[in-house]
Amino acid sequence: MIRSVLFPLLALLLTLVSGSAQAQQQDKILLSATNCVLELEKGVYHLWDHVRVESPGVFQITCDDLRAALPQDKASGTAGPLPTGGKLQSLIASGNVVIELFQPGANGSTNVVRAFGKQAEYGSQQEILILTGDPRIETASGVMIGTEALIYDLKSRTMRNRGSYRIELKADILKGSTLFNRGTNSSKSR
Repeated sequence: MIRSVLFPLLALLLTLVSGSAQAQQQDKILLSATNCVLELEKGVYHLWDHVRVESPGVFQITCDDLRAALPQDKASGTAGPLPTGGKLQSLIASGNVVIELFQPGANGSTNVVRAFGKQAEYGSQQEILILTGDPRIETASGVMIGTEALIYDLKSRTMRNRGSYRIELKADILKGSTLFNRGTNSSKSR
């Protein structure tokens, strides 16, 4: 049973927030779960029941089950329970997945991006995060809801979908546009 494991697992999820200077400044990743199996030689990590992965102030992931492939760096000569500089190859979080990314906002505030789904999958070769099972992403400006999958490309920082989707924007993000700041053209009732 793991309650808290500090640092070198930074590599485990730092890729999910790649490019974030704030993430690179963090010195620890906290992992907690009721159960875990760490296959050290294979670099396979499996945590289940009440899984929580957190880099304070950067991101937090909660789910029912998390599996990650993070091979040991054989050149380091160490074989402990923590990865030693290997690159995250894959990550699958499943069951009630919630991912929260914390980003600096205006005037010292914090913007939170929340992603929900039944499963989140990351592969390092493509550097793509795929959210499936009633996927939903919430930001301060609105919500994107998918029916099949929402796919985020970490390299190009682009979002796409598989299946139909809906975007609900908050009206105030368009308040400066004259197109949306006019009276209605609908006929007036008499």
